[in-house]
Amino acid sequence: MKTAFYTCTRKKEIADTFAFKSLRRLSDKIELFYDCDNTKGLSERYNEILKEHSKSFDNIVFLHDDVYVDDLYVVEKLEKAHTVFDIVGLAGGINPKISKPALWHLMCGGFGGGNLRGAVAHPTGNKANDQIFMTSFGPTPSRVTILDGLFLSVSTKCYLEQNWKFNENYKFHHYDIASSIDANKAKLKLGVVPIWCIHSSPGLMSLEDKMFTDSQQKFVEEYS
Repeated sequence: MKTAFYTCTRKKEIADTFAFKSLRRLSDKIELFYDCDNTKGLSERYNEILKEHSKSFDNIVFLHDDVYVDDLYVVEKLEKAHTVFDIVGLAGGINPKISKPALWHLMCGGFGGGNLRGAVAHPTGNKANDQIFMTSFGPTPSRVTILDGLFLSVSTKCYLEQNWKFNENYKFHHYDIASSIDANKAKLKLGVVPIWCIHSSPGLMSLEDKMFTDSQQKFVEEYS
């Protein structure tokens, strides 16, 4: 199985990203593509990568630049996962109800709703000891309806044969949820698996952020 990883960043140097620092340990197993000083929307750039490299690899992992892949068996786990799922992630949910606030975990009922799946580690914020904590969303591996975009492994077969691609109506916010819903419409199977990663992002800082609210309005109008 031939696996590629792609990450893009606004940073000047790829070596300054968590993604590169972790993936360089896997150089004998994967091919790594990346862009620095990126100004394009993620969905647009992801589709360009799929178009350019889908015939050369069995799957391409689209990874946010602030994710540290702390799993030396990630390629082997993906190989097994793609025998079941077309698109593989780390965290997601089932039975979403499209509504505001349009965050994937809230639309799936939140932590008490029983509809979340997967696990991702996060820093505690205590830089003195580099502690992390594991956010357990729910059982994994599991089939899901929507996936968080921090880590998305796409079987290139589904791109080549099923007429699916990332939804370019959304540059950052909601591109992962919209693309997940589109994938379900194309009869693709989405799933989460236990691949151990640390996501250093604090997440959305404010529900009133204009970029988020504008994207949210468009998303709710399109998919509700």
